[in-house]
Amino acid sequence: MRAGHAAKSRRALVLAATAGLGAMLLELPATAVPKAAVQAATVVTAVSTKAYGSVLIVGGSLKSNELAGYPIFEFSGDGGGKFGCGTKRASGFDAGADADVPLTCTGPESDMPNNVATDDWPALTTTGAPVAGRDVNPKLLGTVYRPGIGHQVTYGGHPLYLFVPPRAFVLVEGEDDMETVEPLPPWHGFWFLVSSNAGQPAPGVATIEVGTLPNGRKVVAAEMDPRAGGVAVTVYSYSRDSSGSSACSGACAITWVPVLTTGRPQVAGGIASKDVAVIRWPDGTDQVTYEGKPLYLYSAEKGVFPFRGGPPQVSGTAGNGNGLAGPAGGKFSLIYAG
Repeated sequence: MRAGHAAKSRRALVLAATAGLGAMLLELPATAVPKAAVQAATVVTAVSTKAYGSVLIVGGSLKSNELAGYPIFEFSGDGGGKFGCGTKRASGFDAGADADVPLTCTGPESDMPNNVATDDWPALTTTGAPVAGRDVNPKLLGTVYRPGIGHQVTYGGHPLYLFVPPRAFVLVEGEDDMETVEPLPPWHGFWFLVSSNAGQPAPGVATIEVGTLPNGRKVVAAEMDPRAGGVAVTVYSYSRDSSGSSACSGACAITWVPVLTTGRPQVAGGIASKDVAVIRWPDGTDQVTYEGKPLYLYSAEKGVFPFRGGPPQVSGTAGNGNGLAGPAGGKFSLIYAG
């Protein structure tokens, strides 16, 4: 689900005319950029925020770049040498929309200022070697060439994307967005701001709460998709994990996205604070645990929609990942609450 350029859903423009250690490093080489184009290089800088820490934004000034100040995002589904956010057309809708809209997950950066409504998350691109601004490590900046998009900027190996204009970093539209399977945009993953430290996701403080499955059973959930009202998205434990240690990384963590937090997790809806903690990954990210079990989101989680054109039910998701096998064996399971 998404919003669009100029604080208005780009998808809504189409609707009006016809009736908005997740990501793993890409195993792709940085692409050389002609030296003649250096003067047009994209600047990436960082801004310090209370909620998310130091995160990447588009640098420069509005005089030189109308996208200066835009938040930068990464996608949990990009990794293992593949782009989960691609250019294949699908369909999806915004909360409250009464029609599906043809979409591609990404497209060229030029589609952002031109209000092209069919690109969900335009790629951050450059025509010169990207330039590191304040608090950005130049060694982590790179590019990867994508047909139809151009030279997409990467940071720490993570492809970078744009979404909406900045409003305030107390509520960043696009952060923690769930775009998994239709009728949501079916990109199979979650979106996060990008930490300037090493390019890992900057998810904000996680909230662990009780969610309700369609059958009425109560399960442990993580609050995601704040623009949709904060959806209690079902989380899972993995049978191969030992207490306080995760066995799901690499390809596993693309399908089963670790529940991450920036700071100590919050609890709500009857979850006991003593049952929630974190484990730290080598890249400095903190994965949330419940009763010692690392928690995961399913990249193909189904939302619950009372009717086709309506918003998702915020009290819970389908729990359709229950019992599925991991890439290296074992299985992922619901965690029942109460």
